[in-house]
Amino acid sequence: MKKVWPLVALGIGAFVLLALITLPARPVLSYFHPQGVTLAGVSGTIWKGRAQAVRSGTVHVGSVEWDLNVLALLTGRLGADVKVTRSDGFAEGSISVSGARITLRNLTASLPLSALPPNVIRGWTGAARLSLEQLAIENSWPVAATGTVEVADLVGPADRPAPLGGYKVVFANDAASTEGLKGALSDTGGPLAVNGTVDIKKDRSYLVSGLIATRPGAPSNISQALQMLGEPDAQGRREFRIEATM
Repeated sequence: MKKVWPLVALGIGAFVLLALITLPARPVLSYFHPQGVTLAGVSGTIWKGRAQAVRSGTVHVGSVEWDLNVLALLTGRLGADVKVTRSDGFAEGSISVSGARITLRNLTASLPLSALPPNVIRGWTGAARLSLEQLAIENSWPVAATGTVEVADLVGPADRPAPLGGYKVVFANDAASTEGLKGALSDTGGPLAVNGTVDIKKDRSYLVSGLIATRPGAPSNISQALQMLGEPDAQGRREFRIEATM
């Protein structure tokens, strides 16, 4: 009888493991998902599956595929490879969660600004493109990043829309410090020549500052708007500063 028990235990363990691996995603996610998030067309398992349509509040996220990292679970972290597909763009990368910290790695995305929550950006159109080796978020605030964030074909604001070209922020390997996160801001073409920095501080404030100038052929309303910044330097550049607290 004693020789049988190890086999019984092994059989029970194998059954439990198989049940966990093949656990259907639909019944599990119908009970366990973040508040305000709705899922439709769920298929696959809790470990590797797909939701055809995901919404977060009023925002249509898109179709979401996931592949959970079992090894991350063994170390007390939730980790997964995630891919979001929309008719107008995509986002994919690896995500891990440990306590209040969310870390995304190898994140690439191309999405319209309209895909972002309304409280993030309102009255502007364009395309956001991300290529980040890593992005760390704590309490819904970025605290570390390496890579590039770009906005192309920017048009706005809503009351006086004008084509403003494209811009990018590059976060170097040493972008994060004890004070916050610093990136290098520049334009990628358009009516405005911009060079500056973006400071994202740990107290949930941010500062965008630098030098700005119009290029030849810039619309007259843009040139007139820059005059509010004061007198230009010898190269025709003016200092600008935008800061706020979230």
